[in-house]
Amino acid sequence: MSYQIFGDLPPTTLSTDELRKLMVSVFAANPGSYYFTSFINHLSSIIVKEGNGFNAAPNTTYTGTVCQTDQTRICEIIWDMIIDRHLTIGGNGHYEWPNFSVTERGKIYFANANKK
Repeated sequence: MSYQIFGDLPPTTLSTDELRKLMVSVFAANPGSYYFTSFINHLSSIIVKEGNGFNAAPNTTYTGTVCQTDQTRICEIIWDMIIDRHLTIGGNGHYEWPNFSVTERGKIYFANANKK
């Protein structure tokens, strides 16, 4: 028997540093512009696909996104990256949050950080 879970994923077991490293790998692979909700969806799909970061129940398919607590942690990591000037507010012709983009400085940083 299999189950399908709609809604939030279980809370991740990733530390903040592990979650940040996952985000760095996403930005290194796709150094463009993002909308926060779309970014959350993308990051959630990676976590589900890799099966790393939360305790998945056996024979269960998850279709939701990371829980609100993890979304808050992701937002805080993004703000830290903005302060470090690796990300900036705005993108795709929208110059306000929740749109954000990888900066030129960020492209270099993420590419080098992902090689480590």
